[in-house]
Order: sequence, then C-alpha cells, then structure tokens
Amino acid sequence: MRSLILQRVTRAMALTLAALVATVTLAPAASASDTDGPIGRGEVMDRAWSWIAERVPYSQSGCHRNQFGCYRPDCSGYVSMAWNLGSSLNTWSLWNVTSEIPAADLQAGDALLRDAGGTDHVALFVRWADAAHTQPVVRETYDFGHVPEERVWGDGLRGFSPRRYHRLDDLMPYGAIRVKYDGMGGLGSALGPPVTGERDALMGGRFQQFRNGIIIWHPDEAYAIYGDILKKFWATDSERRWGFPTMDEAEAAKAPDGTRGRYQFFEKGLFLWSQQTGAHTVHGEIYKAFHTAGHEAVLGYAVTDEMDEPGGRAQKFQQATIHWNPAKGTWMTNN
Repeated sequence: MRSLILQRVTRAMALTLAALVATVTLAPAASASDTDGPIGRGEVMDRAWSWIAERVPYSQSGCHRNQFGCYRPDCSGYVSMAWNLGSSLNTWSLWNVTSEIPAADLQAGDALLRDAGGTDHVALFVRWADAAHTQPVVRETYDFGHVPEERVWGDGLRGFSPRRYHRLDDLMPYGAIRVKYDGMGGLGSALGPPVTGERDALMGGRFQQFRNGIIIWHPDEAYAIYGDILKKFWATDSERRWGFPTMDEAEAAKAPDGTRGRYQFFEKGLFLWSQQTGAHTVHGEIYKAFHTAGHEAVLGYAVTDEMDEPGGRAQKFQQATIHWNPAKGTWMTNN
C-alpha cells in the first residue's frame, strides 16, 4: 500500500484552470445565509455561479429571479445577489457596504469596484490567474448582449478598487477545503474551528489554518496536517522543502519494541512520529533503504533526522542506523 502511495509523489504539480474552477463550482452548495447577514465565501461563489449557469441576459431594469431571489441583472445587481443583499444596489451604494483592501489581500468573493465618469462597473474576484498576481480572474456581467461569465482580466486591475463586503465571513471554509473539513467532522474534528481564512499556499495551492492544524489543497486533492507532524512540517520549510501531502495522517505499524505511532507521506518524503521518538522525516536514498527493509515494523521509528557523517549521510532508527554515501550507496549498522 505504501509503495502505491509513494508513487503519487510523481504526480504533476502544474495548476490548471480546470482544476481551480472545479474547487469552486463542483463543491456542494454552501449553507444559506440570512439576507444582509454574514455570508461565507463559498456561498457567495455558489450564488454567483448560478447566473453564469443560467446565462442571464444583461439588463439595467427589471430583475432576474431564481432560488436566490430577484435582482437587477446588471453588474451591481449581480454582486448584490452574490452577497445576499436585501436589494439590488448600484455601484455608488456598493461603496457604503464595502471597505478597501490591499490588492494582495483579495480573496474569492471580494469585489473590484470602479465608479468614475460613466465607466462604473463592479466584478467579483475569484483568484489570480498568474503567480505574479497581476491578472485577476473575475465573475461579472457587463453590457447589453452579454451574459455573466468567468474570465481573466489580462490587463490587470485597470484602476478598479479592491473591496470587501462588510458582512463577508472570511473564516468559513469553502471549496475543496470545506469538503475535507466537513468530511473530518467540521468543528468536532481534530482540527477544531478555523482561525484564518483560506489563503495562497507556497508553491501554488491553497491552505486554511484551524485551531489544531491546517488543510492544504493542491489540485486536485486536499489533506489535513496537524499535531507534531505539522510542527515538523513548518519547522523544516513546509511545502518548499517537502511538497504537498499525498495522504492524510494514518496509523503506522508497531515497531519491534512495541512502539506505535503515525505517518504521513508528502511529495518529497515521509513524516514518521511516535510519542517515544517524536516526529522525523525520512527521504531520498535512506527512505528507499528503509522501505526495502520493511519500514518501522522492522527498523522501528526514526530517532533522528538525516544527518551528516564523514563522506555521506546517516539516520538512526530504533533498531539500526542507515548510512549513505555516493560511492557505496546505502547500508545498515546495528545501534
């Protein structure tokens, strides 16, 4: 089983637009908020997607009615609907229910708003299309003959002001992270309540911090990291060093001396923990030797991280030490 898990280390890391859209559009519908009340980002994006799916024609009069209410089908009516406001505001009045934020803080469900000399418009921010954060992906409806769509603004923010709705609940999980969180038991899970909103992870992907851990997402899967494995992950440069997790934490095998613990695979290594030995990483050629020898069931749990020795590297386990150097490869000695 572990060899199959390890094979996932080679999966492609490229972010694709299709995978990103799926995390927003294919998650189960978010819980319904009260009109003009607090609303989570997931619900905002669910509501916004409804008009895209229905291909609602643009108009500056009347209203379009669906399960989310009846709103004027222009740009500001669309955002009013997405935020579950009590009426269709216009671009002028949207300033009164939002606050300006730095562009670097833009998250799904925030707005890009402009009101200048007849060129007033508003769009919902979805994500950045590029790593440099210069090209926003938005959901918007604009001008007669058009229907709402999700598209990239290739020419940047174009003078629009980044704005955040006053009642937006930043902490409420959404998308793939929400699916994982709910599947673990939500507030009753080992993670506890959220303490930050979802944010960009290093090396692509997204993460959200909870009281006791994090859920980190990278197309197309989300996994939780918590406890001493998370502490070790953070202390050793997190995903910049180890990549993304390829599984949730699981129960490890019993060592020859009876020690029991937990393990979690990442793209670039194994995190192995027990109460007696703490959390340590096993990777590279030493991991290959550890795997061939029968893992912790034979060698016990790691009691050190990999360390320098003359001419190479070594790592001590409960039952043996694995050595490596470029000339000789790997070999084991008794402790």
